[in-house]
Amino acid sequence: ASGEAAAGGECKSCTYEGCSETTTQVVKQRKPWMCKRHRNKIYKDKYKRKKSDQALGGGGAAAAGGGQRAEDSVEGSVSVTKQRSGSIGDRPARPTLLEQVLNKKRLSLLRSPEVVQFLQKQQQLLSQQALEQRQQQFQGAPG
Repeated sequence: ASGEAAAGGECKSCTYEGCSETTTQVVKQRKPWMCKRHRNKIYKDKYKRKKSDQALGGGGAAAAGGGQRAEDSVEGSVSVTKQRSGSIGDRPARPTLLEQVLNKKRLSLLRSPEVVQFLQKQQQLLSQQALEQRQQQFQGAPG
């Protein structure tokens, strides 16, 4: 180890694109070195991405529960994410195999022709109702 420290005098430059910062400290061979600023930036970006993915994932699960017993699937997915994100470990990130399978199944159900047809019909009904309401308001307005 002391031999490494003595030989570690060579200059390492930041691996971030366009950065010219260098160090003469001993750098572990297997790790690409980054200056403090870029290492922090990468860390923050990863953290933000993870947070936004979690937010999107949570919302998607709630929306996808629509067809069958919405409250069950929503409640389930929420409690599962709580369990995982509640841990103090640095990254609770990836969904378990079970969650992956369930998410795939949920998506395929959501994209099935019957569900698509049903949702389109509901959308038509809603727009029809909105149109009728507007017409009623228009007719009710003093002319």
